[in-house]
Amino acid sequence: MKLIRIAAVYRPGKAITGVTTYAQALKTVLQDHAEIDFMEKAPQAGYDLIHIIDIKGARPKDFSNSQVPVIADLHDYYWSERRYFPGPDAPLRWLLQNKRKDHYMTSVQAATAVFVHSQAVAKYVENKKVFLVPIAIDFEKYFAPAGPEREPLILLAGRDSWRKGLGTLLSALKMIIDDLPGLRVEVIGKEYAHTRAWARLLSLGLDLRFMGELAQEELVKKYHKAMIVYLGSWQEGFGLSLAEGMAAGCVAVGSIAGGIPEVVQDGLTGILFQPGDVLELSAKLRALLETPELRLNLSAAGQLRVKEQFTFDKMRQSLVSAYLEVLKGAG
Repeated sequence: MKLIRIAAVYRPGKAITGVTTYAQALKTVLQDHAEIDFMEKAPQAGYDLIHIIDIKGARPKDFSNSQVPVIADLHDYYWSERRYFPGPDAPLRWLLQNKRKDHYMTSVQAATAVFVHSQAVAKYVENKKVFLVPIAIDFEKYFAPAGPEREPLILLAGRDSWRKGLGTLLSALKMIIDDLPGLRVEVIGKEYAHTRAWARLLSLGLDLRFMGELAQEELVKKYHKAMIVYLGSWQEGFGLSLAEGMAAGCVAVGSIAGGIPEVVQDGLTGILFQPGDVLELSAKLRALLETPELRLNLSAAGQLRVKEQFTFDKMRQSLVSAYLEVLKGAG
């Protein structure tokens, strides 16, 4: 059987998880099922289709090849709506919103089809073929036994920590930290100097550490040590860091925003709260941190969910089926 020839347009960004993890998963799941080459410029010939790995970095020339279908991967929906949330760069985000929306809308309209990774993102794509492709987690790589020996560590992995609810977390911890000595927060990812400075000001009395960029192997080690993986986003396309942390035995604590509830089942495989609700988060964190049995049950259930739901087989089946359907429509 002839393999599909795919030109994967991939321009690595500054994130240590998210699109980078997705690109690695693509390479793994399509092995022996498609011929996929990663490149920074879209080719004009030699392939059956072009797959733009992240629409955020798409360029007009990426869609200029009218001979083959072009699939655009849409990982988020932040561009689609003005959503205010506290942070040092909130005014700038507000001003850039229209520019971002124009870029995303132009790319979506130019693409033959769009891949999304949550129902939350899918609803923002109109008048276009949309395929829901689950992102696989390399469970064996991330797995570590859950247990009471975990460090009193809350981990927030990924850039853009203010959108991901760092301010909510700091405010919530200030309400309970006197009863939970030794608790610390580590933020993984390259953050701007002004966002770090603002966080340090608001975290007086707390143990907050910015760890910068880490290689994926080092990130996995952090997951293995942490008690909680946190993602209290105001907007979130999927919540990949939660799934990674769950596989590693962390308890997932996330907000009810975007695709996060598609990863975490509240009270079953993790804890959810309303975005920005400091009182709710502080109460749920206290209960979690003071109840080892609850942590153990949630972490075990979280690991099982990731192992069963975010598999390479499911991602492969969705991808190959979508590729074939796009090619059939183009033919």
